[in-house]
Amino acid sequence: MDALNYGLLAFGSLFAILSPFATVPMFLAFTEDDEEQARISMARRACAIALVVLLAFGTLGAAILEAFRISVPALKIAGGVVILKIGLEMLAGDRGRLSPEERAEARAKEDVAVTPLAIPVLCGPGTITTGMLLGSAAAHWIDYVVLGVTATAIYGITFCLLFLAVRYSAFVGQITLRVIGRIMGLLVAAIAVQFILDGTRDVLPTLLAS
Repeated sequence: MDALNYGLLAFGSLFAILSPFATVPMFLAFTEDDEEQARISMARRACAIALVVLLAFGTLGAAILEAFRISVPALKIAGGVVILKIGLEMLAGDRGRLSPEERAEARAKEDVAVTPLAIPVLCGPGTITTGMLLGSAAAHWIDYVVLGVTATAIYGITFCLLFLAVRYSAFVGQITLRVIGRIMGLLVAAIAVQFILDGTRDVLPTLLAS
């Protein structure tokens, strides 16, 4: 896989699983009692923290797999199942809904930038798994550079959306966000199925040989 195709795969996978539009309602709910500048500052810090966590797992993914003796096909299949669950939740409109307890806990925090905003909203299990899968698929050092640039661009887009949501929250329609979220859910589910198929294809010769 050349750098261009790898970059397209990385951007499509990360953008779909992160689904920046789906984070907007949660961010607005978590920070609804804060001043505008405080909300923008929290969005900036949350995106930066999530980016660092994602890149750490993306670049160290191979070492983590080796340390726990996990094969890449096993990660693809397990990660695909995790991501598929998230995609189905997005399709059903369940992802992004906050329970009264979650809303109360978020409001009680003085700063929600680290948790729950950065982790797990902006960088949860699905995003981390996708980052590790992309890292394991990197064939050359240039692929890691592409992954870093792609992840930075996606979190930059996410920050811009959160910034605009703060400035123009009164004009952000819930119906529009839900439609976009469900479209992203379909893409996430398709990516998850592809991961499972790839993992199964990789491990099938070994199973047949045994």
